[in-house]
Formats: sequence, C-alpha cells, structure tokens
Amino acid sequence: MDWQDISFLQKKWIRITALILANLMTLGSIVLSITGIVFTFIDPINFKFWFAKIMAVCGILDFTDGKLARIGGSRKLAVDVDTIVDSVSFGIFPAIYLGYSVAQWELEIWNIVLGVLTGLIYLAAVWYRLFRFIKRDPLHTPYFTGLPSPFAGMVVACLVVFPYTHPWVMMVSTIIISGFMISKIPFPSFKGVPTLFDWFWIATTAISVFLFAIFPFAPTNLMVYPAYVIGALMLIYLTISPGYAMKLEKKLDITKKYEKEK
Repeated sequence: MDWQDISFLQKKWIRITALILANLMTLGSIVLSITGIVFTFIDPINFKFWFAKIMAVCGILDFTDGKLARIGGSRKLAVDVDTIVDSVSFGIFPAIYLGYSVAQWELEIWNIVLGVLTGLIYLAAVWYRLFRFIKRDPLHTPYFTGLPSPFAGMVVACLVVFPYTHPWVMMVSTIIISGFMISKIPFPSFKGVPTLFDWFWIATTAISVFLFAIFPFAPTNLMVYPAYVIGALMLIYLTISPGYAMKLEKKLDITKKYEKEK
C-alpha cells in the first residue's frame, strides 16, 4: 500500500501543505549542515555534542521530508533533491568532522593523513551509496541496497557521544560503517504506508533520536542514555532487518504476479 492509495491524502490542500513542509525541512537540514561545517573548524568547547545533536535533527528532518514529499506527489523532491541534501548532511558534514577530529588527536603529520583518509573513506561510501540509490533503486522499492547514509550518520553521532571513544575506534568504526553502506545487503526503507511492525520500529527510533537531540550534555551527559538505545536499535537493524527486507520483497513480487494474472 502506498500513500497515493489513501484517498484522504489526495486532497489538494493536504498535498500542497505537505510539499511546503517538505521543502522547509529540506532547507532546514542543509542550513544545519553548513552551520555545522563552519563550527567544526571553529571547534568551540563541547562541539562534539552539538555535532551529534545536529546529526540527530538532520536525521529526523530527512525521514519526515521524504514522507511529506511522497504524500505531496513530488518525485523530484522525494528522490533527487533529497539525495543532494543527504550528500551534504550525511556525507560532507560528518566526513569533515571525522577527519578533523582524528587529525586533532595529536596534530602530527600521520594523524593528519589518517584524518583525511577517514573522512575520504566515509564520504566516498556515502556518495557511492547515494549514486547507486539514484541509478538502481526504484522509487517505491521496499528496501534499500546498502545501509542508508542517515543511519550511518547516527552511528557516528552515537560514537561521538559515548564516553572515552578513542580516535582509533572512530577510524575502525568508520571503515565498518562504510562497508555496510557500499554493500548489497538489503535494509527496509519504510517508504510506503507503515505496517504495525513498521510503526513500532519508527516510533521507537524516532523517540530515541528525539531524546538524543534534546537531552542536555552538561553538567551530566544525559545524551548518552538514548545513544545506547539508538546503538542497540542500529545493531538490530544491521543484523535482523535484512531478513525482514527480503520478506517484503517476496511479498511485493507475489502481489505483482497476482495483479498481472488478473
């Protein structure tokens, strides 16, 4: 079932409102990302927490604007424009932060080289993942090929917030995450009208990311608690959800076959 199958959402004022909100959210995501890039180089005190918060808010905006764009019936906004924004919000911004944070470790030439490599590996994986999405994934496919870049961005955000995360851990984790992004492992996209299971997963993740974004980090780092929950959800997503994605694909194939026979 798709959003176009719900007659109530086909009213003109609803579609226009959805498109306006989707545009505003997309604009908000790119503004936050560019602001984050600027502050990465300024490197204010405790910016790592603000970096994580920006990634969380961009993740919420990305998920919401895609749904609203589809309700509004805009393919360009839902796929093309959203992909361009994702390349900045979940590609350039976290890549610059990763590279800068690793390079700042001891400010030696090898750390600078490692920082540049870390950022480049992550950025290359995100861009390849988005390029493959545009070229291969249909608009309404029930699954993504490779880990979605917003999920990868949230993994990075959680690692940043976790206490005593060593730069080497960040580097190794970046390589692993990048591998998942360029892999051909199927992951649920939650693009269509959500099922009951989808609603449970979306609600749990959304609440955790929202709390992650609003919880304070001083004087006590409360952000770490929803970060642990998000980390657990991401682990489940990486290990269990590919099987769920394949079931969705089989169900879609059966439906198409049935409609063809009719």
